[in-house]
Amino acid sequence: MPELYGEYEGDAEVQFVGCITCGKTIDIFEPHPMFREESISEIGEVVARTYHFCGDDCLQQWKRQRDTGE
Repeated sequence: MPELYGEYEGDAEVQFVGCITCGKTIDIFEPHPMFREESISEIGEVVARTYHFCGDDCLQQWKRQRDTGE
């Protein structure tokens, strides 16, 4: 589970997104906690998802909920 912290370096259609846990607005080009998840699609391609968080507390809360299946 790769945890990242820093500026988003990918392509983005928007500059501002909501924290996946609390909904607070984040400028993805400013340093912030992120979580990158990669999986293989049905046709064998790598699919990467990057989740953005406003702070470490929201990241930890999301990970706890994810790990316990809540």
